[in-house]
Amino acid sequence: MSFNYQKNKEHSSDSFWTSYSDLFLGLSTIFLLLYVTSSLRTGTDALRGQVENQKLSMKVEELQSQLKMYESVKNEYLANQAPKDELQEYQELMDKLTLLQEDAKNEKERLIQEARENGEKVKALNKYQQMVRNVLNANKMAKAKIINRDDLIKEQDVEIEAQEGQIAELNKDIQQKKQLIAQGEQKIEQTQAQLQKRLAELRGAYKANKLSKKLFEQKMAQARAEGNQKVAQLSQVNAQYQAQLNQANAQLGHVQGELSKTQGLLSQKEEEATHLAGALSRTKAESAAKIAGLETGLADERARGAQKVAALQGALSDTQGQLAKARAEIEARKSVAGEIQKGFAKAGIKADIDMQTGDVVLDFGQAYFDSDSDRLKHEMKGVLEKAMPIYSRSLFGNPKISDKISAVEIIGFASPTYQGRYVDPQSAKPEDKAALKYNMDLSYRRANSIFSYMLDEGNMKFEHQRELLSLMKVSGRSFLEVMKVQNRNVASAAEFCRQNDCKKAQRVIIRFNMDQKK
Repeated sequence: MSFNYQKNKEHSSDSFWTSYSDLFLGLSTIFLLLYVTSSLRTGTDALRGQVENQKLSMKVEELQSQLKMYESVKNEYLANQAPKDELQEYQELMDKLTLLQEDAKNEKERLIQEARENGEKVKALNKYQQMVRNVLNANKMAKAKIINRDDLIKEQDVEIEAQEGQIAELNKDIQQKKQLIAQGEQKIEQTQAQLQKRLAELRGAYKANKLSKKLFEQKMAQARAEGNQKVAQLSQVNAQYQAQLNQANAQLGHVQGELSKTQGLLSQKEEEATHLAGALSRTKAESAAKIAGLETGLADERARGAQKVAALQGALSDTQGQLAKARAEIEARKSVAGEIQKGFAKAGIKADIDMQTGDVVLDFGQAYFDSDSDRLKHEMKGVLEKAMPIYSRSLFGNPKISDKISAVEIIGFASPTYQGRYVDPQSAKPEDKAALKYNMDLSYRRANSIFSYMLDEGNMKFEHQRELLSLMKVSGRSFLEVMKVQNRNVASAAEFCRQNDCKKAQRVIIRFNMDQKK
């Protein structure tokens, strides 16, 4: 039986490469699957992020479109539906708010700039004060150095004495080492002499035939070995002494160098002390004078700066407080106007309500005062009986607002015409002045007739009536507050009213005032 090694070898080689090729194929497949999985995951994350970005973009666009819609509705209302007086009052109120904000901003910037300038002044003063402190510290250090001069010199003297003592000890040690080396050399010479003497004795004994040649050679070798060993020991001891001597010389040189440095430092310190004493005496008086002047100026400047900063901060706080109060009043007026509008709409009352200021213009329709009359008509009384309870409840039904109401004003407006003609308020003619006086009196009487009707509880009785009446006041105003005259050069009242809409002056405004201090 035989075994074919060659055949088995070929078969083993083929199996080896086949196994590795399968392994590489499996690993390649695994890596390919991992790569595909990673790519899919990355693509999925990217797709998810893209979808979220699209959603956010859509939300932003939706919000922007809503804002545009609200802006367009507001602009359309102001342009087409809002009455001219409401639009004008709204614009005036927004202009006032803008001016107030600009004034507050400018005031804040000015106060910040002044505070920054004061801060720079304080920094400069602090820097100058630091310079003075540095001078004082330098003088104190110089004085301290002068005071410590004698102690330093004494310390240097003690150190010099210690170094001189070390030098003396080293010199003594060097002399001892030299003596030991000389003694060692002397012993070496004695040992060599004894060796030579011993060798001579052995030669003499050999010549006299007292020793055999072999014994002679042994004795000679033994004598030389003992002599050389002893010489070697003595030489080693001398070498140790020589090394110690060299070390002592080196230490002596080092100590002498330190002594020279200490003496030089002592001389330098004495010169510095002399220089500092002179400098101290020269600058002592100057520093005292400068410090006194700087302290006085610094105290005055700091006091002025503190006063300015306090004043500026107070002004800034006042301005910001006024702005906050103005904004709060605007929001409160909007809230009251909204309540009035809801109540009037529910009760079917027609009125022009300024949603910014809360001013109310009651619409009496065709039942307004007769010409040259301040007598309330029956229809006007009905409007007042329905409107005033709602108005009173809107003002005093909210404790947060009722405490801030300071006055409720009934305002009547004078007519721009008199006895069939237009009356120019700027005219200096006596008849025009008399006409203006009559119209102003009539506007006051009309407003007062409304107040008088509300004052009588037999005519009207509603919630918060006494609170409302206790704050009421009556006034008459010129028609120029509610209408803009387009053309003054007209003769007849009919022509003037056709061009300038005299109905705007045929109104009564109910206006409330608020106390910002509350």
